Formats: sequence, structure tokens, C-alpha cells
Amino acid sequence: MKKFILLITLILSVFILSGCNKEDDKVKIYFFRGYNCSHCESSIEYINNHKSDIPKEIEIITYEVWKNPNNEKLHAALVDKLNVEDKYKESVPFLVISDEYQIGLDGNLSDFTELINKAKKYINNPDYKDIVAPTMTELQKKEGIKFQSSTLYKDSTVATYIVLSIFGVAVLGFIALIVFSRKN
Repeated sequence: MKKFILLITLILSVFILSGCNKEDDKVKIYFFRGYNCSHCESSIEYINNHKSDIPKEIEIITYEVWKNPNNEKLHAALVDKLNVEDKYKESVPFLVISDEYQIGLDGNLSDFTELINKAKKYINNPDYKDIVAPTMTELQKKEGIKFQSSTLYKDSTVATYIVLSIFGVAVLGFIALIVFSRKN
């Protein structure tokens, strides 16, 4: 009977851990923005109002570049790496998905849809490569700088862990109830 309980516990643990949100598996949209930039603010507001339309496999991370010199260096390095035209080199919003970029996001449905569709094509796609993370690592090693990012909207990963933990405890309690009721 103890082996049975151990087996059930092991299976539940695997189930709970596999259901948890894995950040590394997400397609990342890097959103470079300016402090008090009206286009950036309207884009952020639009995205927050439509976050339910964003698949859970996509994460949007923002970097403010006008007041944060380290984030600006990252932005400049990516602009160079992506061969952005000179006239757009300092433009924000500047969004990077894999090795593609999009300049501007005017807070409307067509821009938003285009952005999400670009990201969707990389979900579970072996061609997805995050060029921002290695660029950050490169700059951190070379210049010893740190970057300051924030998620665009609050994700509910903590709530997911809590719900899954409560569910796991309830199932284990139910199993224990069955096991102990049979002994009597």
C-alpha cells in the first residue's frame, strides 16, 4: 500500500511540475520604449487591454531606453545587429521577435495582430532563436552592465502554482482517506 501511495505521489508531482509555466519555452517579444513616449504608452495600454488575446506561450518584456543608458546600449546593439535603416535607429516603440523587428505599434488592432502573428509562428518552432538574450550576455561580459526590464502585464504564474499545489494536496488527501478507510 505504501508503494501505491508513493507511486501516486510521484505521478502527481510530475503532473503538477509539467503543468507549471516554463518561462524558457516562451516566445519573447522585446518591447523597447521611451519614457513618456505617447506612442509607447498607447501601445502598452492597448496590449494590456487585449492581453487575453496573447497566447500563454508568448511573453512581452519591456525595456525603457530614454532614461536607462544600459537599456539604450542594448537597443543600439540590436539595431546594429538587425541592420535597421539609419532613419529608424532611434525609433521607439522598437519590438524584436527572434531575428525580426517591428518599428512602431500605434495601439491599434492591425499593428497588434501583426505583432502577435509574428510571434505565433515561432511557438514550438525550432527556427525560433532569441537574439536579445545572447546580446545581453555579450554586453554584460564586455561592459559589466545590467539591464532593467519589466513585464508588460502581470502574469499569474504565482496563482497557477498556488492552485496546482492546493489541487495536489486535495488529491493526496483524498488518496490518504481511501487508504486509511480500508484499514478500518
